[in-house]
Order: sequence, then structure tokens, then C-alpha cells
Amino acid sequence: MRGFPRAAEWITVRSLTVIFCFSACLACGCATTVSNDWQARLSACPTSEELGQLMPWDKLEIRVFGQSDLSGEYEVSPRGTISFPRLGEISVAGKRCDEIEVIIREGLQADYLRDPSVTCINREVSKTAVTVDGMVQNPGIVEFRPGLMLTDVIAQSGGPAVRAKTDAVVIVRKHDGISESVTVPYQDILLGKEPNVCMHPADLVYVPQSVF
Repeated sequence: MRGFPRAAEWITVRSLTVIFCFSACLACGCATTVSNDWQARLSACPTSEELGQLMPWDKLEIRVFGQSDLSGEYEVSPRGTISFPRLGEISVAGKRCDEIEVIIREGLQADYLRDPSVTCINREVSKTAVTVDGMVQNPGIVEFRPGLMLTDVIAQSGGPAVRAKTDAVVIVRKHDGISESVTVPYQDILLGKEPNVCMHPADLVYVPQSVF
């Protein structure tokens, strides 16, 4: 189950990330100081039931192998449904793409196809990726997967750049619709002196620049 942005979408996401992270760091001084309560604030890992759940206005792509007339992009209606060819209205709000694949596969198998191959792709970047920016070798997005950790996303971004300030890395996370920035001792985490941090979908990781 994947959802990657197009080039234009990534440029917008990255620009907003840089602006937000920079503003947040200036406001709280977190770019240079590790948050005292960082472990308590970032201790919870996402559960599988919480990941990638679709809501009204979300966009998804559904592909049925060999059936172009059944494949396409869909937007979840305000009622939490999509209108799918041959199956009509399907309730998808609160469901993940893997659950939707099963619903469509079983529906098509019952009335139309013998063994349909169905793929659902969640196009909501905020629910399928972690954004990494700042002083890393390859800023961009990292596909979210259960068990993804802070050290993983920085490694997948090529690692810290030469002038990175690795003792204080910023994580911006939404909780109940409110974005909060927390600064963690990345270097100590990397060395195993402090516990690693579970990533959540839509997290923003910002590696600041060293002043020296």
C-alpha cells in the first residue's frame, strides 16, 4: 500500500515543511535545545488500526489487473463512500487500503471476475509518508511502514550532511489536529545511549544546521 506525491506536490510539501519547521524552531528555541520531556511526548508508537484510515475528501487509486474500466482514481465523498463500477456505493471511511482491496475483490469475485487482483493506493501523502528536510543528503519523503524509526528515515535520506547539527533533531507531529515540535538527541539515539523514536504518518523530521 503506497502513496507518493507527484513532483509538484513534493515541492509544495517541502516548501511548507521548511517554513513550518523553521518558524517552530525560532518560536521555541528547539533547534539548539533538546526538549526535556521528549521521551514522554514521543513514546507512543502508532497501532496498525490507526494507519492510513480514509476520511471524506481523501483520494485513493484503485487498480484491477487487466480491467481498465474498473481502474481509476476516487475521492471519498462527504458520506464516506466511493462509487465503484459494478459494485455501486462502497463505504470506505475509517478503513485502510488493504481492507478496501478485500471488499472490492470479494464483490467482483462474487458477480463478475473469477480471481481479481485488486490494488488500492492511498494518495494522501500525509498518511503514507514521513517528510525529512534540513541538513540531510537527500531531503524528501520516506514511505511510511509500521515499525519505522527516526534513525531509519534519516538513514534513508542519505544520512546527515556535513554541517548538520545531529545532537538536536526536530520532530514535528500532529496530535488532535495540533502540530507540536519536539527536539530529540539524535546523536545519542544513534549511539544507543537513548531510546529510538517511532515515526508516525505525517511526521516531519528536520535536521538543523550547525552554527560552527
